[in-house]
Amino acid sequence: MRPVLNKDLSAVDFTQYYWLKEELVSFCRQAGLSTAGSKQELSGRIQRFLEGGQAAAPQTASAAPQRGSMPRHFNRQSVIGEGWRCSQALRQFFQQEIGKTFHFDGVMRDFIHQGVGRTLDEAITAWKTAQMNPEKKEIGSQFEYNRHMRTYFQTHPGATPQEARQAWKSIREARRDEGESHE
Repeated sequence: MRPVLNKDLSAVDFTQYYWLKEELVSFCRQAGLSTAGSKQELSGRIQRFLEGGQAAAPQTASAAPQRGSMPRHFNRQSVIGEGWRCSQALRQFFQQEIGKTFHFDGVMRDFIHQGVGRTLDEAITAWKTAQMNPEKKEIGSQFEYNRHMRTYFQTHPGATPQEARQAWKSIREARRDEGESHE
């Protein structure tokens, strides 16, 4: 049985269970923690809180790390600099070079964040290579729905998207019901 998410829960027990983002946000509000960020960021924040019992001071805009400046215009020979981010201007460049099918996925986000000194031409090659092998591309743990869909179609050949979505809905409802029975 899943325990109640509260300040008395151990960090070890917390990491053993699945929590909905809404539950994590609610806990953060009650504990005086920031509610900003992804599900992974919230989970990390809660885990640190449960380990030490203290809320980290919220980071103010002036205390936030400064991002590196990015050029106004890009070309394939542009060299990725420290602190670059997946901006709208960079998205537009990639859409012009690759086409409208371009989207920032985990491969491209990682390439931009970790590819300091590499060119945008290399980023384009990495993205195209990943698109040719989608089943080998890892899906980040925060994208549980996408991971479910991939696994469902691998384990249920011939299944329809509707069946996969219904299975996901059943999983979420069961998790939600499990959480409500312990509150």
